[in-house]
Amino acid sequence: MVEEQGIVTVNVSTGRDITASVRPPRSLFVNHPMGNPFGRPGEQDRQREILIRALELAASNNQAGVIEDHPSDWGEKLLTLYDLDSKFQISEPDPTTGKQRS
Repeated sequence: MVEEQGIVTVNVSTGRDITASVRPPRSLFVNHPMGNPFGRPGEQDRQREILIRALELAASNNQAGVIEDHPSDWGEKLLTLYDLDSKFQISEPDPTTGKQRS
């Protein structure tokens, strides 16, 4: 509805697969951990770089559903729960409640 009113939007995303399924009008994918699309706290140069690219994308792209990959690198391997050395184990959900068992 916002786009229909002539207001351009850009999604800055850290979840490329989710973004591809939602298909916002324009999206800048940044391969950073969730919750950190603009980088680490205090990284003003990186944050500015990502923000400027998102604004340029808004100004220059009218193609619906475009996802642009930003070249920014987090600087270390992004870990998932499967990579962590912890007690976390995925189990079958409880058939009654649907919740994960401990």
